[in-house]
Amino acid sequence: MRFHRNAALALVVAIALSTWRGQLWIVARPGEQPRALLLEPLAMRRTTRVDAVLPAVPVGMERVRAGGEPLLIHYWAPWEHDALSQVTRLDSLRRLPELERLRVVVVCFDPFPSVARYVARQRLRLPVLLDAEAELRKGLPCPSLPYTYGIDAAGRVAIAQPGEVDWWDLATRAALARLVAESGSRRPVPRGSETL
Repeated sequence: MRFHRNAALALVVAIALSTWRGQLWIVARPGEQPRALLLEPLAMRRTTRVDAVLPAVPVGMERVRAGGEPLLIHYWAPWEHDALSQVTRLDSLRRLPELERLRVVVVCFDPFPSVARYVARQRLRLPVLLDAEAELRKGLPCPSLPYTYGIDAAGRVAIAQPGEVDWWDLATRAALARLVAESGSRRPVPRGSETL
């Protein structure tokens, strides 16, 4: 009887540890160098079905949808290594004239109060959205933090890259400018129209 009880307890502990481990994020290690973003060739891109309405920090809701406009999604957390540098550089980069038609969103999974405090304290101006219910991650998984996706205007994944990004690297800027240029004559969605 005692053997069966111990075996059952060991099984419950093993299942609990496995479940807990599955909830952990793989995070870029300190010391790993930020890398430039690289575009996938057109023939290698897969279409994604992304359409999610997410809470925005500090207030409101925003719809994130693949297709119609070039879109950059950066999965991020305020507690990760070099988090502030990553989002402030991305915020600066998105203001370049050649990238004004690129929609940029930062997506976080942490609780609203801590993210709202961080965003207010750091005076971040770029959209920070919360995906606590994994609505966005259903179409665009986040295997590690940080993780960056670039979606072209046709709704295809043009960038899927783990780790920190060297946002001001010439190759990153060229890749993002090309992503915008590929949208060609497609009429961009006005920036405010996606806020609900």
